[in-house]
Amino acid sequence: MASLSMAAHASEPPKGTGDKVGLQIDDFIGTVRIVRSDVNSINVVTVNEGASGIGPVVVEETGSSVLRVRGMPAPLAMNCVRLNGALSISFDDGPAQPITDFPTIVISVPPSADVKLMLRAGDAEVSETENLEILAGGCANIVAERVTNTLRLTTTGAARFSVDQARRADIDASNGGQIRISNVDRLLSACLGHASKLNSDKVTGDARMYMSGTSRATLSQVDLNELTAELDGTSSLDVTGTASTSRIAVGAAARAHVTGGVKLGDVSLTRAGRLVVDGKRWKGP
Repeated sequence: MASLSMAAHASEPPKGTGDKVGLQIDDFIGTVRIVRSDVNSINVVTVNEGASGIGPVVVEETGSSVLRVRGMPAPLAMNCVRLNGALSISFDDGPAQPITDFPTIVISVPPSADVKLMLRAGDAEVSETENLEILAGGCANIVAERVTNTLRLTTTGAARFSVDQARRADIDASNGGQIRISNVDRLLSACLGHASKLNSDKVTGDARMYMSGTSRATLSQVDLNELTAELDGTSSLDVTGTASTSRIAVGAAARAHVTGGVKLGDVSLTRAGRLVVDGKRWKGP
C-alpha cells in the first residue's frame, strides 16, 4: 500500500456549508470507489498508487467538511482499449498497462455530500449523493446510485455512465458518450452530439433534448409538462408517454418519434427532417 501525499492548501473545491460536506477528485486515472458513510464526514478508506508510475495521489484537506484528491494529468497521447470489460491504457505509444496497475482509491461519503469527479480514464462507483458533477473522459466507465438533487454530467468519446435516479439531470454529451439514467424526477436537459447515446426508463417533469451528429436518445414512460426537442444531423429521438405540450424542431436528416400522448405545440420540420406521431408521419396540422 503506497502512502498518501498530503498538501496543506488547495484551490477551492465545492464548499461545505453548515453541516454540508464536499469531495472533489481531479485528473484521476485508475479506479475510484465512493462508498456510503453513516457519519457526516468524508474519509479516505484506502489508497494504492499502483505500479504504473503515473505519479502520486495527492489528498488535500481544506477544512473539516471538504476533501480534495488530485491525480496526475495524463499525457496528451493516451490510448485505451477494453477487452471483456477489462481496461488497458498506454501513453505516448508505450506498452499497454492494465487498469490494476493504476491508482485505486476508496473514499466514504454521506448521502448528503456534494461530489465532483474528473475521471480521465478508469472505472468508478459512486454511492448515493445529494449533488454529483462528473467529467468522464473517453476511457471512463462510471456507475452511480441515486442523486437526490442535481446530476451534472459531461462525457467524451466512448465514456460510459449510468445512474439509478436523479431529481435533475444536466447532460453534455456533445462530444460522445454512452449514458443511461433510469429515472429522472423533475428535469432532464441533454445536449447530444457525435455518436452519443442516451437511454432513460422514466422521465417526469420537463425534458429538453438538443441533438446533432448521429446521436440517439430513447425516453420511455415519460410524464411531462413540456417536451422540447431540437434535432439536426442524422440524430434520432424516441419518446414514449405523455406530454402536456411540446416544441419540436427537426432538421437535416434527423428523426423524432413520439408515441402515447405527446400533445404537439410548435413543430418545425426543415430539409429532410421527419416527425412520426403514433406510428404515422406528421405532415402538418
